[in-house]
Amino acid sequence: MHGGVILFRGTGADALRYVEADRSRADDYYLSDAAGIAYAVLDASGAAVTVRPLSNEEYAGWVDWIHPDTGERMGKPRVAGQDRLGSPRFAEMTINGPKSLSIAAALHPEVSAALDRAQQDALAEIRRWLALHSVTRVGPRGKQEVVPVEHMQVVGITHRTSRAGDPHRHIHMQIGTRVWAAGKWRALDTAAVFRQQGAIRSLGTAVIAAHPELAEVLDRHGLTLDPVTGEVVELEPYNHLMSKRGEQVRRNLERLEAEWEAAHPGETMGPVVFSRLMAQAWAHERPAKKPTTLREEEAWLTELREAGYDPATLRRATPREPVALDELSVQQIASRALDRCAAGASAWTRHTVQEHATQIITEAGVRATGKELRDLITAATRLALEDCFSVLAPGAATPEHVAHLTSVRVVQAEAELRDLIAARVPKHEPQHPDVREAARACGLDAGQQQAAAAVASPDPLVIVEGAAGAGKTTMLGVAIEVAAHHGRPSRVVAPTLRAAQVAHEELGVPTASVAALVHAHGWRWNDDGVWTRLAPGDTDPETGRAYRGPFQDARLARGERVIVDEAGMLDQDTAIALLTVCAEAGATVALVGDRAQLAAVGRGGVLDMAAQLRSRTFDMAEVHRFTDPAYADLTLQMRDGKNPGEVFDQLAALGFVRLHASSDEAREQIARYRHGGEAVTVSTNDEARTVNSSIRDERVACGEVDDTATVEGSDGLPIGAGDLIQTRKNNTSIGVANRQQWIVQHVADDGSLSVREVGNGRKRQRTVRLPADYVAEHAQLSYAATSYGVQGTTVTGSHTLLTDQASAASVYVGMTRGRETNLLHVAAGSEADARAQFVAAMER
Repeated sequence: MHGGVILFRGTGADALRYVEADRSRADDYYLSDAAGIAYAVLDASGAAVTVRPLSNEEYAGWVDWIHPDTGERMGKPRVAGQDRLGSPRFAEMTINGPKSLSIAAALHPEVSAALDRAQQDALAEIRRWLALHSVTRVGPRGKQEVVPVEHMQVVGITHRTSRAGDPHRHIHMQIGTRVWAAGKWRALDTAAVFRQQGAIRSLGTAVIAAHPELAEVLDRHGLTLDPVTGEVVELEPYNHLMSKRGEQVRRNLERLEAEWEAAHPGETMGPVVFSRLMAQAWAHERPAKKPTTLREEEAWLTELREAGYDPATLRRATPREPVALDELSVQQIASRALDRCAAGASAWTRHTVQEHATQIITEAGVRATGKELRDLITAATRLALEDCFSVLAPGAATPEHVAHLTSVRVVQAEAELRDLIAARVPKHEPQHPDVREAARACGLDAGQQQAAAAVASPDPLVIVEGAAGAGKTTMLGVAIEVAAHHGRPSRVVAPTLRAAQVAHEELGVPTASVAALVHAHGWRWNDDGVWTRLAPGDTDPETGRAYRGPFQDARLARGERVIVDEAGMLDQDTAIALLTVCAEAGATVALVGDRAQLAAVGRGGVLDMAAQLRSRTFDMAEVHRFTDPAYADLTLQMRDGKNPGEVFDQLAALGFVRLHASSDEAREQIARYRHGGEAVTVSTNDEARTVNSSIRDERVACGEVDDTATVEGSDGLPIGAGDLIQTRKNNTSIGVANRQQWIVQHVADDGSLSVREVGNGRKRQRTVRLPADYVAEHAQLSYAATSYGVQGTTVTGSHTLLTDQASAASVYVGMTRGRETNLLHVAAGSEADARAQFVAAMER
């Protein structure tokens, strides 16, 4: 399953339009009005006490908080106002699967029925789990207690097609936000739902991938269900064809619909008109391909056959043998789940433990029913929880969705990290060199000058924080120059190879990713986040050869300054390894970062801990990046985090807020008005994929991107000549780094790409060839990215899309990328609604 939880705040009529827009009207041929909307009421035991279909009218009423069974009002939805969002009507997550499953279902009616049952089984398991773990709050404001729900309602809306009509089986699972508890209707705690989404997504994935009946039916038709990925192995090669053609038809259909609506203002499009437009969408540039009826599924199967699919000659894949549940060790699953929890955070929830346990079981490739999976997941989770303890005071409330669990391993690692940092705190403050002459030559302000002097000194531990655009690179250039004059060499390390490469280009000193440096010194880590260290002479498990120690370029000199750029993103395990290496060599350390920006993906807090123990931090608070001084001052207020409502008002006054009627409209406007080179920041990878698709559509329509010869990237989107992409995995053999950006120059017949590097400042840009397998697994469109993908970049202008998943750090990062303009895009009915959304994000 892909995708996260989203909150829907519209009316019942809005909800009907929302679900209608997500599928083709060809679904009407497969699903009657009533059969498509399944409604369930669940009690506290997880049992479904009511399961029945809803009519469109009943569904719209349910969204408006009218009980479908009794007709009673379950409350009055709050309307949006100043600093206040409208009430969420439901929380939605999509139950979906790989494209190849939908293709198999379109080919074989028996597979279609089996896939429907598998997705319904996934829905049933998730509903049951939600009924057992959902909560609400009871009591007056400030004294509320978290209590379990007694009754809740979940709707499942089944779609068999996408908007373009191509096979795309999915269920919109909508969790009602009115629940019964303590004698009355109350609000579902949606904050808890967001923290549960990993557990329920992994549960749904496990049920479908392991489904015995689905695997058996596919096998009877000569097809293989991969128990790990959930792909139909023999049909997986056709995923790209169906996705590409679907995108093409969708673009054509959206254009035709917009033209019809402009010519018929105030009119509602009926099925006859839609049928004609769909036929035109298929016929555009391919007149021989248009379908004769609304049953586009037949036309899609024709596309499949013309691409080479022939059931008579289809070669059966060598199946991956499924694993029986009794072959798995519950203890090992529990132990590995805790390892993953510890790698990701210092404290976690029960739901996080279950998420990791479920993923480990799925990765093993099991074949089992939903109940059998549930029993194993529950046993492994319970066993793992026995090795956790709470960080909260004895007797404190410990709701399941609150991150309060930790382990001995985490406590030991934090103690080791504290000791390593404390050992670097000098008894007396070291003398700083005079940097005034170099500072004047480079135009440093007072804060930059103090920071440069500290970094250039022999101080064992220097901590520098700087606001976005404070001139960190210029400051480091001065510090490195002065340190070299005093005989102290410097090197820069960063959390990513790409950031290290940029530092090398800008500063001209040795650089590396932190991971590469500590790896050279013998540190190793596995996929579960467990770290070990090789001694010289030990057999390296990665190569099978003896480890000989660090190579020459990775050896540190005594007194060498190791500057850690973007230190706020440094995780604890990596920090322990780095500080150990520096201590062994007698090197000094400077941590340069910003706690207001993004934290480590894993167990973080390193910069916080260091600042607390060192008790001296150099803060560069003067901002130089932005052309408008008023906006520069505003970014400092944004960084401070106080009075977010006033910050929004100033953003609006400066003309940097854009309101949109819907999220779709926001994405379309960004795609239409984004200029080349501008950054687009979104909250999730799924949102990035959607925005990337929209921007690419616009560039194809403008003739800037070739859509005739394409390959599919790791995000499932087509890539053609002219596209902006990023590589997502370091690979020294082909010369690429994670998050490095490239322009596609040519798409070869074998699926490889010729690409040219962008944004490195050199006169002659480097070109490389990306092999087809690398492209499929590790290359994707890069017009839009999450805040982790844009942090550290500076461009002319930027766009930030505000959603329920946005946080204060991600908004601050997105809104500080552009030198000249930084636009905030919000789907809101009014400026007051947008202000409330901004305030909520800045408080997360």
